[in-house]
Amino acid sequence: MKLNKIFISVFVLASLLFINCGDTNSENTVDVQNSEYKFDLGKTVNRAFKGVITDEDNNALSGVTVKMNGKTAITDANGVFTLSNVSVKERFAYLTAEKAGYMKGSRTLMTHENLNSLRIMMLKPTIKTIQSGVVSIVEIGKTTVEFDGAFVTESGITYNGAVKVYMTDMPANDPKVFQKMPGSLLAIDSKGEYKGLHTFGMVNVELKGSNNEKLQLATGHQAKITMSISPEQQLYSPNVIPLWFFDETIGLWKEDGFSTKVGDKYVGNVSHFTPWNNDWAFTVASLTVVAKNESDGTTVNGIRCEIFRPSVVGPEDHWNVPLISLGITGANGTLTAGVPLNEIMIFRAYDQYGNMIHQEELPASNAMSRTVYVIIPLQQRIKG
Repeated sequence: MKLNKIFISVFVLASLLFINCGDTNSENTVDVQNSEYKFDLGKTVNRAFKGVITDEDNNALSGVTVKMNGKTAITDANGVFTLSNVSVKERFAYLTAEKAGYMKGSRTLMTHENLNSLRIMMLKPTIKTIQSGVVSIVEIGKTTVEFDGAFVTESGITYNGAVKVYMTDMPANDPKVFQKMPGSLLAIDSKGEYKGLHTFGMVNVELKGSNNEKLQLATGHQAKITMSISPEQQLYSPNVIPLWFFDETIGLWKEDGFSTKVGDKYVGNVSHFTPWNNDWAFTVASLTVVAKNESDGTTVNGIRCEIFRPSVVGPEDHWNVPLISLGITGANGTLTAGVPLNEIMIFRAYDQYGNMIHQEELPASNAMSRTVYVIIPLQQRIKG
């Protein structure tokens, strides 16, 4: 598999979709149909969470401050944290992670009973210094940001002087992008409706003054973001694509403007800085995965699950890269994540060593919810 050539499309909106797939035979599929279904975040519940936070090289990060809805934890020497009895929504929980020297990390997820597992990869930014009052271009990887030189403090006072630009980029074909990105690409479009997103690349920019005070673009001014389109996406990239910024207060992406395709790049203008993202938006439903040992029915945690799209418009070798990294099963052997509504999908599950232990085709369905059962044969039995 060409797992290192990920083209990303994360659909993290949920309509609780359950499909039974103990076999690769679709006759065992049970779909819950509801043409009137409209996504909501569900009722308020109390949940428990356990996570691991690392740097880009998968080294554990200790001393990271993790916050979720009034609860706080600090990662230990192994980068591990736990949070218990946290008040969240059934289909939405949002946590943030902060450590000096790193860009702010975050994750949103759909929750289930018992322990919810997650992983965050925090990024060290590239730091460049520019001056106010002049046009400047900052480049990282294949992404550039052009500033016109007009900046203000958080209180709106005009800022003059040196500006430190903290910047990270997350190309769509970065194999670690699912762990690096903020939130989970659950979004609100310009009509106020929840959507799931298919990203064509992200960039995160923070601005600070000479005394480390936070800065923003001055009112009425814009910066131009230019991001390369990954080779895997060139054939089906639209000429105009919506721009989305990550609202760090609520943990959701919001539609705000658009980018235009110029050659092999997307170019768009933004009026402020948080993470920005070029994305298609899709109507989605949710998929629940339950992993069990065939011999005794015990549930299994740590099973990594991915969705592939066999109908990608593009070269056949691009069909074998993940559309969505669903995550890993938690303490009760389950996970829930958003998937595209009414599309044929290939579901695959992997053990802790990366060996594929289950694969099946999920037929297109208008079902609002599905469950996939990953049944692990006796000879591959995994301790839960």
